[in-house]
Amino acid sequence: MTDARGMVAPLVDELRAVGVPVSVGEHLDAARAVEHVPLRSRAVLRAALQCALVKEVGQLATFNLIFDLWAAGPAAVGTTDTGAAPLAGLANAALRAALRDAIGSGDEFLQPLLAEEYVRRFSGVEPGRAVAGVRYMLAATEAADLDGIRDDVLAAGLGGSGGGSKGAREPGDASEASGAPCAGGPRVSARRDRLARAAAERAVDDFRQLLQSAVRRALVADRGAAAVRRTMNVQLAQDIDISASSAAQSRQIAAAIAPLAQYLARILASQATARWSKVSIRGTLRRASATGGVPFTIVPAPPRPPRPEIVVLCDMSGSVSAFSRFTLDLLIAMDSRLRRLRTFAFIDGLAEITDLVGEARATGRPLGTMEAAAGNASVSGRSDYGRVIRAFARGPARSLTRRSVVLVIGDARTNHLDPAVREFAEVAHRAGRVYWLNPEPRQYWDDGDSVIGGYAPLCTRVEECRTLQQIADFVVSLASEGPLSATKHS
Repeated sequence: MTDARGMVAPLVDELRAVGVPVSVGEHLDAARAVEHVPLRSRAVLRAALQCALVKEVGQLATFNLIFDLWAAGPAAVGTTDTGAAPLAGLANAALRAALRDAIGSGDEFLQPLLAEEYVRRFSGVEPGRAVAGVRYMLAATEAADLDGIRDDVLAAGLGGSGGGSKGAREPGDASEASGAPCAGGPRVSARRDRLARAAAERAVDDFRQLLQSAVRRALVADRGAAAVRRTMNVQLAQDIDISASSAAQSRQIAAAIAPLAQYLARILASQATARWSKVSIRGTLRRASATGGVPFTIVPAPPRPPRPEIVVLCDMSGSVSAFSRFTLDLLIAMDSRLRRLRTFAFIDGLAEITDLVGEARATGRPLGTMEAAAGNASVSGRSDYGRVIRAFARGPARSLTRRSVVLVIGDARTNHLDPAVREFAEVAHRAGRVYWLNPEPRQYWDDGDSVIGGYAPLCTRVEECRTLQQIADFVVSLASEGPLSATKHS
């Protein structure tokens, strides 16, 4: 057990360093798992440690990356040595032919060796450089010509197996010749073609992942797993800056929204049950029947969870659209607590998208930025908060009540146009509370065309929210502020 625990300790330390909580008990569970799985099978080892150390789906991507760096270990040192490379003697043309054959046949033994050789030969790894390996990966991928290999594999599959050739025998050919109704024929052939293309794409993607793993092993061999992790800036999904996230990080954030929404729903539910409630006369009398009609125990009535009307204004301009989209996705996922939700999208015109949000909630799909902004009456395509606030104050704001919560999501950059502060004051006076989530760093507020300082005194709170965790903290604090009637604007 001691050896196994020491073996897993570096992985646990790296996970804790990036924010994944691992308890002592989970560390011991992982050590026990390592003792009972074959260490030579990386897939089995990954699955066992994943079960022991990962508790939330939002941590999976981080765990997989840290595991790859940890599993590379000292064994990767020999991969950069020309003499130790088993395929070093192959010419470039022979190497490409071997890669095409290995991908076409699905050779799981040869493909990792080919990935190591392509990285060693073509990536141009420079020892000692503190890089994340993106350029190395691009160089190795370009040298492998994966698109060309995919086309070759696809052509060989369709031509060699008869999947799409005219002379291939298909179910239903005889019936077509005899004039009988065709049960398959072209339809079966088209289905085979689609399956063959999907298989070729999947095989190429699998080898691309092998290349990425080989690049990481080369980096770990050069600088160590901890240094590579720091260079790659590994973060949990909820801590990633949404506005500056890459495509891969955006997918990681999207995967973390659903469990985060469930967590927030539980928080809100516990806040609701902690509120003061009325006495249940019926429950108290029923309880008193066991004590001769004397009410020794007062039974409280079940608390009614607050259901204020929540009105959300989302800036869909290019600078903050990613943040607005993920905030909308989080609100959609929390539909059990936010059924009275009205949502508006704006750039320089206002459009209600409540129906789109409801449709996305019903179908379980995310709401795309372009779809949300499609109904926006955009004139210039640049943010105009003054025009939007005036339109909101003249129309939807007239139905606001003291139980209404207005949530504005945007950077308050109005391109040096009139910010309509007076109209915003009218909105704040009608509503119970007004909150503003600004995805810009606080040091940039009121810089340039930012007018957040003009709106801030009229809001209940103005918060810097750049990550899912900051949004979650805001929702939790919102739940603990008490009834809306307690808040009054002067």
